[in-house]
Amino acid sequence: MSLEILKENAFESLLLKNTPLIDVRAPVEFLLGSIPNSVNLPIMNDDEREKVGTEYKLRGSELALKLGHELVSGEIKETRLDSWKSFIQKNPNCVLYCFRGGKRSQISQEWLQEQGLVLPRLDGGYKNMRQFLLDRMQALSEVQSYLPLAGPTGSGKTTLITELEGHYPVIDLEALARHRGSAFGAMKTPQPSQIDFENQLALALMRVQSTNRPHIKPLIEDESRLIGRCALPKTFFEKLNSSPIVLVDEKLETRVQNIFQDYVLNSAIGEGSAGDALVVFNKYKSSVIAISKKLGGVRSKEVLDLLQTSEDQYRSGAGMESNRRWIESLLVYYYDPLYLNSLERRSLKIVFTGSKDECFKYLKETN
Repeated sequence: MSLEILKENAFESLLLKNTPLIDVRAPVEFLLGSIPNSVNLPIMNDDEREKVGTEYKLRGSELALKLGHELVSGEIKETRLDSWKSFIQKNPNCVLYCFRGGKRSQISQEWLQEQGLVLPRLDGGYKNMRQFLLDRMQALSEVQSYLPLAGPTGSGKTTLITELEGHYPVIDLEALARHRGSAFGAMKTPQPSQIDFENQLALALMRVQSTNRPHIKPLIEDESRLIGRCALPKTFFEKLNSSPIVLVDEKLETRVQNIFQDYVLNSAIGEGSAGDALVVFNKYKSSVIAISKKLGGVRSKEVLDLLQTSEDQYRSGAGMESNRRWIESLLVYYYDPLYLNSLERRSLKIVFTGSKDECFKYLKETN
């Protein structure tokens, strides 16, 4: 029985259907970047791959292949086969890939076929799929129109995007980057690699395009080029940065409350142990220090003193309300001036402005 190879014309459908993928590359390769919806079940571990690679450079492909079979044999081979079989049992429609769609995925296919399991592999492997995703992202960034959602820090933009899912096409860049976009925006889950971020963004753009609603511009939070350490691709960022915007306009006290809820009550300060809460306070102090050059020495000291007061009150059991003071100071001294300067510099057209609830109503009615 011949081994099935999925050509590039099947890639988009495979991705849009969330087809499970088995990446048989070594863990070190997977960590650098992978195809969306992949699980890493390597045919060789990092050490084995390095040995085979050295053999290939010194003595050629035939002896390298022989060494690979020697290294992955007996119980080692059976253990790896068992991991594949277990995944296939839960995901019978899955597909294999390696780096170039060559020996590793082909050998994996052959071993599985000997077990009575027939799986296709990707033509050209990860390398070909990665280029496909880059090409689709570039093409869609050039032709798609977007509706950026702008507004000062704390106005509830991310919450609005979440609430609109199912009512309006949205792309949540902060969710893809696993970062909330500011000096304080790190999440518990580490950020993806740049490659994984780009691959997920390409897929998100493909999903929007596949809905066949070209008159509806997907809503995307207005972001700077960097979201944490993930960089928006140049063409996509330029299109987003020059598009007419929807502007969320909330009062300062509402924005302070939103940030207090997200960064205090919903953090370890409000929900965790005392030790974890103190780690969060220290993280916030480090974030203030990181922006101290732009914030200025006097104001940085003021915010740090307010943070220390909040920490001291937390330690003494006096509550968390004082955290509102450092939050408000950061908004007034740092984030609001940055935001206003950005809007003035870009001279953007505003298609609608209102509170978060008013923006929700507007967008839902225009869908």
